[in-house]
Formats: sequence, C-alpha cells, structure tokens
Amino acid sequence: MNNHQNLETVKQLYAALGAGDLKSALDVIDGGVDWSVPGGAPWSGEGRGHAHVSRFFEALGTTANLKVFEPRRFVAEGDQVVVIGYEEGEVRKTGTAWKAHFTHVFTIANGKITQHREYVDTQAISEALRA
Repeated sequence: MNNHQNLETVKQLYAALGAGDLKSALDVIDGGVDWSVPGGAPWSGEGRGHAHVSRFFEALGTTANLKVFEPRRFVAEGDQVVVIGYEEGEVRKTGTAWKAHFTHVFTIANGKITQHREYVDTQAISEALRA
C-alpha cells in the first residue's frame, strides 16, 4: 500500500465513525488490531480485536458526547498515518465539558488498520469525569 491508500483507509474510518456506522468502521480495521487509548476514562485501555474496539466505542458513546471532533492534519509516511486534531466533549451524566488536542497514530497493512495509538490530554478528560 502507498501513502495515499493508507491515508484513504484512515479517512474511511473517520467517515464511518462520523456517520455512526461502526460496522463500516470495523471493515477497515484488522480483526487482530492492537488498539490503545490512555487514561482512566471508562473507554481507556489497551486491547486487541474487533470486540475490544467495539467495547471502546460503546463505552465512549454511553459515557460521553463528543460535541466537536476535528481531524485537522493527516501525515502519511510508509505504513503509518498520523492524525492531529481537536475535540470537545462532555460527560453525559453531568454535562461537564472538556477540550483537548489529540494525536492518533495508525499503522496500516494490506488496506486494514492493524494498530491505533491515541495521545490526548487525559487530565482534562479525567477532570471532566470527576466533576
């Protein structure tokens, strides 16, 4: 796969998620994906496979509401795509908000996402969850 194809794979993921279509999102994610999100939020953690990714999105969706989610810059190099963006979310239970910049690092093989690493302001999210 080339840089353009890898970039398109990641953009397909974001488009599917933006449409609320988890099935289509999972179509571009390898069944053995290594998925990691830092922090102490209910959706944080490390795991493998579609079941782990599905639990991540379920926990995120039932606990928080992303008001703004903006992937702003995409950088593709070899088998990796780095996405730099910004989000604003709120805790569903309390309405407490957070704002954070994020970086997502994806590894792609054979047209599928095989690894995801998220880097985000975990303190801002933790403080919103504690409020």
